[in-house]
Amino acid sequence: MNEQSAPQLTFEGVVAFPADDPGEAAHFFEHTLGLAVTAEDGPLRFYTLGEGLALAIDGSGQSGNDPYLLFSAADLAAAAEHFLQRGCQVRELSWAPGAGFLARSPEGRTVCVVDVVALQEAP
Repeated sequence: MNEQSAPQLTFEGVVAFPADDPGEAAHFFEHTLGLAVTAEDGPLRFYTLGEGLALAIDGSGQSGNDPYLLFSAADLAAAAEHFLQRGCQVRELSWAPGAGFLARSPEGRTVCVVDVVALQEAP
């Protein structure tokens, strides 16, 4: 799958994101997720996710837990294939079979991708 045919992932939420290895984090967010760097300030890299939404990665080496990143996609199979082709492990959500999956990079970055229709129907 080339970059032009990558599935459309729509960002839905984020908490904080520290990175012990700034190069690995940049590779994950830029290569695996296809995000573009919109600004840098010292150890901070900013990625615009949508209107009024941005993700800041702190590469200062301060360790912490990864946040819970949530994306939606209209085509879950294509989205899963996108992550598999980039070396991620993919597993179906145990609490919502058929409605989404977790993708985990070899370095331990994890994102959740849910069906856009299922997300719109959630209470």
